[in-house]
Parts: sequence; C-alpha cells; structure tokens
Amino acid sequence: MITDGNTQEEFEKFLISEYFSCGSINKVFQKHHYSLPISFAGYDRVLTRYGVVKSAGPNSKLSESLYLLSFLASYKIPLERAYHKFAPKTFQVSSNTLHRILHYTRLGMTRRQGIALIISRQDKQECVLIGKDMSLSDKNLGKIGDFSLPMGYSKIGESPRESILRVLQNEVFTDMVISRQFPFEVVPEHIKPTMYVNIADICVSVYRLEIPSSLKKFSSFKIRDLKYRNINKLSKYSFRAGVAEILDAYKNIDKISIDNEALVFNSDLNMRIYALAKQPIE
Repeated sequence: MITDGNTQEEFEKFLISEYFSCGSINKVFQKHHYSLPISFAGYDRVLTRYGVVKSAGPNSKLSESLYLLSFLASYKIPLERAYHKFAPKTFQVSSNTLHRILHYTRLGMTRRQGIALIISRQDKQECVLIGKDMSLSDKNLGKIGDFSLPMGYSKIGESPRESILRVLQNEVFTDMVISRQFPFEVVPEHIKPTMYVNIADICVSVYRLEIPSSLKKFSSFKIRDLKYRNINKLSKYSFRAGVAEILDAYKNIDKISIDNEALVFNSDLNMRIYALAKQPIE
C-alpha cells in the first residue's frame, strides 16, 4: 500500500515493480481497484523515464495456451472437451482463441511473433541461462516450474534489439530496471537470429547473447532460479514447450546449419498437432 511517507522515487519504483508483476498498466490499476494516485498517462511516462520496453500487446497467456494444446496433442482428445474438463476458472485464454491457435498450427502457419534467448557467459559458453517458468496461474494447468529459456512475444515491425531488451527486462534483469541500472549495452544494435522455431502459431526467433561474467544477479517475476546450466546435462529436466528442441538444435548447430543461415524448424508440439490433423479425432 502507498502511504503519505512514501517519497516520489519509492512510489515510482513501486509502479515499475507492479508493472512487471502484472504485465500491463491496466492490470495494475485493476489490482489496486483503480485507486492509484496517478493517471494512466502519468504511469506511462514513468515507464518511459525508467527505460521500460513496454509489453508487446494483449497476447494471450503463452504458458497456459501451450499447456492445454500439449495436453490435447498428448491424449488425442477434442479441444472443447479438454477446455471444459481441464481448464480451471482462472484460465485466461478463451476457447475461441485456442481454436484459432490450433487452426493456424494445423495449417503450418504462424500469425504471431516471439523471441527466445540463449544466454551464456563470455568465459563459459557451454552453460546457458535457464530458470523455472512460474507464469502458470493454476497448478491444474500443469507443473509450475518447468524449465524455460527467457522468452516472450515481440511486436511486428519492431527491431530485434527492442524485442530482446523487453525479454531481458521481464525475465532476466527486472530488479536492475527498477534500480535504473539496466545494462542496455549487452544487446548489439544489429543482432541476427541463430534459428527460428514454430511453437503453436508463434514463429519464435532465437538469439544468441553473451553477457559479461560481472552480470550475475538475475531477477524476474516470471522465471525463478535463473542460473547457468550445462547444456549437456539437461536431460533430467522437464521443459516448457519448444525449449528442449531449441537447446538440442543449439548443441548441434555446427553440424546442421548450412552456409551460416539461420535454422528453421517445427517444435515437437507442432509435429504432434500435424499428426492429429492427418488423423482427425472422432
């Protein structure tokens, strides 16, 4: 709660923290019953002053969508049955949205964009930054804590650097944004993707990023227990949809890349959904 004793700086840091926790200005206002002593426009100006790369729009909650699609692909049951039987009341994605995602995926088409980051230290490239995805809002939607790379949506037309900065702010260096110490310099101006992977109806651009060993304090509301893990010792982990395939491709990038061109492939989830389309569920 905000008290009269709060300084302006403390209030602004509170606003930045709530923005990353909730995901949008509107959701912060909803959480506080529209009683915050600041306007929407004023809130937006605070985000700009702190260098926040704002959200990529009203996309559905990625982890929830991928979990339910994985469920129906694994158990080969109709989407409507899976949705009404297994989706709890807290589920934030409509059945119409899921039908649209499933339709595009079965056609082998993508309609949204995302990015994933393979982050390593400059002095230890065999280890990549991985953490536990805590974004599922209900334990009935899957195992909270599946391992994930830092990843998220991107806007059509924005630069790769801006997309990468958004993910870093939301999933790797949140506290550094709040303290106004975010390391903008770690992202090159003209960075190119290492690979592309289709996960459901999202074309995910995967970027390789090396950061100094001095940057070792990671923080996020969405990913916990972020640390460098050896890519050759990850077989025991349970991963978010698409992540295991990205890491496998990265380990073998020198063997399977052609003329240094970015790889393009489908996730295991998409391949299973294609199989369902060829064998319609009765």
